[in-house]
Order: sequence, then C-alpha cells, then structure tokens
Amino acid sequence: MMKIKWTSAFQLGWLKMILICFSGMCSFGQGHTIKLTNGHFLNIEACNSQIFRIRVSSSNNFPETLMERYGVVKKNWNSETKITKHGPNYRLTTPRNRLEINGKNGTVTVRSSSDNEIITSLSVLKKGSRTYEALHEAVTGYEQTFLKKEIIGDTTKESYVSEPVKQTESQVGPAVLSLSIKPDERFYGGGAASRKAIQHRGSLLRMWATYQQSDMVAPFLASSHGWGVFNNTTALNYFDVGHFEDDQLYVYNTDGTVDFYLMTGQSVENTIDLYTTITGKPYLLPKWAYGLAFGGNMMEDQFRMLDNAVRFREESIPVDVYWIEPQWMAKFYDYSTDKDWDLSKFPAYFFWQKGQGNRYENKQLFLSKLHQLGYHVALWLCIDHDLSIEEEDHLAAQRGGKHSGQAHWFPHLMKFVDQGIDGFKLDPGRTLDEHPDRIYYNGYTDREMHNLNQVLLPKQMYRVFRQHKGIRSFHHYCGGYAGSQHWGASTAGDNGGGRDALYDQLNLGLSGFLNTSADVLDAVEDVKAGFHFGFFLPWVQINSWASLHYPQYFSPEYNATFRFYAQLRNSLLPYIYSTAIHGSQTGMPVLRAMPLVFPQDKKMENMTTQFMFGEHLLVSAFTDSIYLPEGKWVNFWSGENISGGQTISPRMPAHTGGQLFVKAGAIIPFQKPMQYVDQKPLDTLILKVYPSGSSAYTLLEDDGVSFDFEQGAISKTHFECREKQNEIEFTISPTVGAYEGMLDRRAYEIFFNIGHSPSRISLNGALLQEWEMRNGVLQVSIPQSGVHKHQLLQISMED
Repeated sequence: MMKIKWTSAFQLGWLKMILICFSGMCSFGQGHTIKLTNGHFLNIEACNSQIFRIRVSSSNNFPETLMERYGVVKKNWNSETKITKHGPNYRLTTPRNRLEINGKNGTVTVRSSSDNEIITSLSVLKKGSRTYEALHEAVTGYEQTFLKKEIIGDTTKESYVSEPVKQTESQVGPAVLSLSIKPDERFYGGGAASRKAIQHRGSLLRMWATYQQSDMVAPFLASSHGWGVFNNTTALNYFDVGHFEDDQLYVYNTDGTVDFYLMTGQSVENTIDLYTTITGKPYLLPKWAYGLAFGGNMMEDQFRMLDNAVRFREESIPVDVYWIEPQWMAKFYDYSTDKDWDLSKFPAYFFWQKGQGNRYENKQLFLSKLHQLGYHVALWLCIDHDLSIEEEDHLAAQRGGKHSGQAHWFPHLMKFVDQGIDGFKLDPGRTLDEHPDRIYYNGYTDREMHNLNQVLLPKQMYRVFRQHKGIRSFHHYCGGYAGSQHWGASTAGDNGGGRDALYDQLNLGLSGFLNTSADVLDAVEDVKAGFHFGFFLPWVQINSWASLHYPQYFSPEYNATFRFYAQLRNSLLPYIYSTAIHGSQTGMPVLRAMPLVFPQDKKMENMTTQFMFGEHLLVSAFTDSIYLPEGKWVNFWSGENISGGQTISPRMPAHTGGQLFVKAGAIIPFQKPMQYVDQKPLDTLILKVYPSGSSAYTLLEDDGVSFDFEQGAISKTHFECREKQNEIEFTISPTVGAYEGMLDRRAYEIFFNIGHSPSRISLNGALLQEWEMRNGVLQVSIPQSGVHKHQLLQISMED
C-alpha cells in the first residue's frame, strides 16, 4: 500500500476545509456553497462589492452555463469576500453591502453597509405550493397567446403562421425566484420585451426573442430603489413584476435553474453600469456610423445607386453609409457561404475575373467610386447557420482541442471586405425563426440556443471582422439578448420608425443598449415627426428597400425637412460621438428615457413621448407638446428661456417636426457643415453655450476607427462656464490624453445665449475687439492655438 507523507501545512489546510464543510459551508471553485437544512445547496459569489451571483441546486452541482462558456458574461472575478456563520444562518459582507442568508431555506435579506434595507426577502418558491402552482398556470396561459410571424421579404421558404414551439420544461419543472418589492418601487429594463410601457411594475415580461413582438429582450431589471437583477439563463423565462402579486417580483425559469446576478447600484444609471460590467460594455461604432445610413430600394443597380449617391451630395444632405439590400447577391436571399455578387447589377470586379478570388478593391468600379464620394458601403445579409460550431472550434483552438472540420459562416464575408465593403446589415431571417428540430453541434437544442443565437450572430461578425481588419465594423442586427450590446449595433427591425420603435429605443436604452435605431419614416403618418424622431436616434438609418425615401421624391416641403435634419445631425456629431464614447465605458445610452435622468420626478416614471438626447438636449417624439422638468430650459428653435415644471406647446418652425429644448448650463460642441464625417479636419470647433450658474462639459474624442480607445487612447477637453456678478467666465482647459492622428491645434467659435450685449470681452487677459451680437446671441472667435493651452474668456456684462 502506498503511504502518503502529510506535511503539517497540508494537514492544516485539509483540516480547515473539513471544518468549514462540516459547518455547512464549502468554498470549492467559484464563491461559497452553503448546504441548507432543507437539502438544497446555495452557491453565492461576490463578484465585487456591488455584484453578487447566486445559484441554487438540489444536487450541489453548478455547471458552467453557455453564457459563460461562450464569453457572453464576465468570468474570473477578483473579489475578496467574507462569509461568516451565525448560529444556523450566514452573513456575507462586502465594503458596500451585507447579505443575511437563512441557513434553513436560503432566504436572503440584502442591506447596505449603512444598514439600509435594500431587499427584505429573496427566496426560491417551493414547488407544489399554492403560489407556485397558480403562477405556473398563469404563465402557461399567457404563453399560448403568442403566434409566430413570417419574416418580411423572405420569399425563399413557404410562408407560415403557426402556434409557437412549445418550450419543453425541465423534468424538475420550472424554477421561480421571488423577490419582495416595496410599494413605491418602479422597474425598468427588459430590453424590447414591451411596447406598452417603459415602467414595468404590474407587467409580465416574456424573455424570448420573437420577430416583430419582442425582437431584442434582456433578462435584466433595474429598480428605482437602486438595485437590479440579471437572470443568467438562455431558456424561455419571464419577469412577473408585481403582476401576479403586487409586492413580489417573480423570475420564472422554464429550465428549472436558479442562477442570477444581484446588483446593488445607487441608481438606475449605476445599475445599468453594473449590468454591462457583467454582460459587456456597449460596442463603439466607428465614428462615421453615427452619421446617416441610407439603404436603397431593391430595384437599384450600380448606376441608380451612384446617381442617388451623387444626388445626396448635390442636395447637400450629408450621408455616410450607403448599404445595398438583397439584390446585390447572384442568388436572392442566399444563406450559403458560396454567395457572390450579381455582376449584372453590381460588378465589384470585372465579369471575366469570376472565379479568381478577387480579394481587392478595384479602383475603376462602383465601390471605389462610392468611397471617393465619401461613402462607406455595407451589404444586407441573411443567415441560417449553426453558430455553435464556430464557438466550439474557437474554444478548441484556445484549449488545444480538435477542430470540428465543419464550415464557419462569417469568414467567407472577408472577401467582400477586401473588395471594399465596410460593414453588414444582419437580417432576422432566419436567426429569429425557431428551429424546433435542430440539434446543434454543441449538443443543445433551440431551448437553450434560440436566445443565445441572437448574441452569437453579432459576436461572430465582430470577431471575424476585427481579426481580419483590426478596425471597427459597421454591423447591426434587429434580434438581441443579454450581451448583444457588447458586439454591435441594434435596430427595431421590421417594426417601422413610429411609436413601437420609440418604445424599443427607450426600453433598450434602459437595458444597456447604446447603439439603437429604427427604420426611420416607415409606418409613420406624420413625415416631419418621423424625421424629427429619426434624426435624434443614437444612429440613423433610412431604409428604402421597398419604399422611395429618396429626397428627390419628396415634396419640396418634406425635402427641406430632410435636408434640415440631416445637416443638424451632421453638425452635432462631435456631441453625439463624445456621448457614444462615454456610453461605451459606462453603459449610459445616447437616447435616455426621462426617468433615467430625472428619477425624482414622478411625472416622468412612464413618460414615452420625449427623451434626453445625450446630456443636454430634450427631444419630443410624435407630439407637439413637451414636459420641461424643474429648472431652466432654452427653446432650441427660438432661443427663448422657459422655466421648467410645466407642459408647454410652443410654436415650431414650419420645417421641423417636434420640440427641441436645451438644458440651461449646457455647453454643446458642433462642427462646421460637412457632407460626411471627417470630410475636413475638425480644426475649428463650434461651442454653443447656455450660461446658468456654474456648469461644465467634457468632450471625448478618439481616432474614430481603431480599437485603441480600449487602451485609453482618448482625449478629453474640459470646458467650464461660470456666471459671476456682472461677468461670465468661460474656461477651456488643456486637452489631456492623446490618440493617433490627433490635432495639435484648434480654433473655437463660441456662441453664448446671453440676451444682451457685453461691455467688455477679454481673452487670456487681453482685450478682444472682434465679436458679434445678433438676436440675443454673442459670437466670439478664439484663434487657432495649441490644444494643450489653457484659455480664459471673460465677458463683462456691466452697463
């Protein structure tokens, strides 16, 4: 018999582990596992001082989830936690929170470090109990109300409208998590699970990506009381938010698992930041993708496309992206990896070169001509592929395992990228369809893979394009699930650009999605209102695939509106892109629902007719009236100062389609007119300033195309405006940080909304002679100088 010589340190370690497990608490692997006296096991991991992962199992088995396996959620947290036993119960303590755990049934109470109660009771419903059975019956009945819809445009398969695929439940039945909620708590998130509200108290939310009903869902909710929950499953699941019982939030999992993250943020904004820490910070599009993207009608060929591209320039309507709908393919709706151009319509290479590979941009043909006009070009795509193949092969490559030998879908697109394509529009057909008979390469079925496919699609597009080009791609998709925000942009899909799309934008922004858009003008009764809403989306697309949304086909009145909003959007790009950079680091959306920004104002808890666009602009949507929160506001159209706390309907200019207000104190960066992003160097920055007390703004910039921002290659320029007695001080601080290609000199044109003329203006102590006052706005020019120079502008308002 082999004898083992035990060292004293080894003995002590094992004795310590045995004593811990004997006390009912083990620390194997991730987190701490507690054996409850009811026979279940509770695993709890403090990911950091504000994020906790909690799992419950009847078998002490906590396997890796697909979300972990495929890198959708963060792993390998580095957090030191303290868990202690107090009689039959346990206590987990972090610098910010304390979790009290009942050692019998696993019920958790959550308190802050200052002993404020955050959640009174968090527990798993006992199967077979009256509440469990009644809730199960209600959810099952609700599930039967859903019908599948046919993907619009796909004529390559038989149309159908049928009952939804029944979600086979685990043999152990669904699991239900119960969280107590307080009477005045309000809940936000869920992705695009609802087009009825943005405040979900009283709602039942279905977490299953469903075409034209809930294309992008996120099993995440944030409480107005500063906490949130993320349900870590890809199976069909539900959030019953005080719907079945007013004082309970139920998380209903059809796969029988209990695996969730609890976040204790101080606000909804902070909770979104924590959620995107788990599922990934939002993708930062290339700077040019925040301009206007236009998709032509399916009858376009290269000549019509080029003629329309020239027409946009002649009309002075800035456009950055022009994409081609399915007619670019030799085979309509080609789902294969053998697709190629229809050379009779879009010759990306000469016809006699067919079959030669052609992995370069031909400078004589239409793609190069579009690039010379300042356009980036994208292609429409449809996909019906087992995406688990690439994920498993990717893992195998990392771990030294065996390759499947099966084809990956996305690599074949790189030949089109080499030919000059800058991005892709990922269509929902047929990834948003269900595949009830498919057994995926990884051994799973649609039950686990359907929601996950909505993430893997943009994830693999991102990965292949980045590996091939090393720069950011313009790619977007209308399906989504938790983590989708990290891998690309999103759209409201085939739901038009009206009120349904507005609900999607608001709810997605409250769920960590930064880059959201819609088919602007589609399903819109008021064209001007459609333009107004559409051009204040985080990124803008006008999809003319079956329509005629070309400026030359609008009436002169609507044509003028089109031009006006396109030019306004273009001028705002420094502000928009700076907001996007900030959002890529924090999860804070560009388009911000009112309760996210003004959480104390009860009138805005469920407001869906207006939103904040970035930090300073208040935009109405599909209405002539607007509610101004408390404080001072400035009508952007007229320059009029108006006190908040009221709903107003001021007259709007004839060429506009909605209200636009500026928060007093705002400092907003603009650029001079351009036909496309970076047509000219941004060596003169326009600042529009609305003085009110003391205010500040920091402009973020980077190179606009690379991933260097991930290593901190971002510049920050800080501006401050202070109203003093009879004086306004405006400071431009030296720019900090740097990036490749950054300008070292910049001039400023500053417009102050001050009402009357100053008596004296000085720049860095020297009297400034040249300035202009017009219609209550003071214009001051600061000549070009080094960006690292501190500049002080003093405006005396003495009579």
